[in-house]
Amino acid sequence: MPFRKLEAPSLKELFVRELREDILSGELAVGVRLPPERELALAMGVSRAVINGGIRELARTGFVEIIPRRGTFVADYKRHGRMETLTAVIEYNNGHLDPVILDSIYEMRTVIERHLAELAARRHSAEDLAELRDQLEIIAASDDMEVLVEATTEFYHLLALASGNIIYPLNMQAYRPLYLAMFRRVYERSSKAERVAQLTVLCECLEAGNAEAAADTVSAIIEWGRGIVLGGGPPTTADV
Repeated sequence: MPFRKLEAPSLKELFVRELREDILSGELAVGVRLPPERELALAMGVSRAVINGGIRELARTGFVEIIPRRGTFVADYKRHGRMETLTAVIEYNNGHLDPVILDSIYEMRTVIERHLAELAARRHSAEDLAELRDQLEIIAASDDMEVLVEATTEFYHLLALASGNIIYPLNMQAYRPLYLAMFRRVYERSSKAERVAQLTVLCECLEAGNAEAAADTVSAIIEWGRGIVLGGGPPTTADV
């Protein structure tokens, strides 16, 4: 069995993690002014360079706002955040997201994935289909959670590539942490056989060049997953 090399996080990473968790937990409220960097460095036992680098990272990911000559303030990350902010929220909650956020994510997925499935049905190459089938075989053959989650996420990335649209694969990669978190929840609460059956139908729609059926299949899969992740009863495989 292979083992990964253990690497300790840097002091800057530890500082960022500490401040980010304080913000996400509400311990540091929106609008609160952080102490000066010198005071933070002294209080936390690190260099000022560590604090400065950490503050800039937190600003880049939408958790704090640096206002010249006034100081650093906790930002409203829900209003001013970006993809990295959402990734941090997912990590903080161990992959569990607020139902309101999840509903918004599934609405976004339905619009994007329906369209890319339609495009993939019309534009795919033989190589695209072969790669999708290969990825589906990986899913079908494995019972390892990490492999299943990664392989399913990669299947959707390959579907985006098959659409022929340059932006969709990049968009899929940007939202990769979201897909990983959602697919993990689905596999924890459903059988792998259902997922394999669904993706098999999708591949058949793509091979037949049936854009409408491919889009409808993707929509049905998304609704099935939504029911599982949000805790409701998913439709049966027959419904999908």
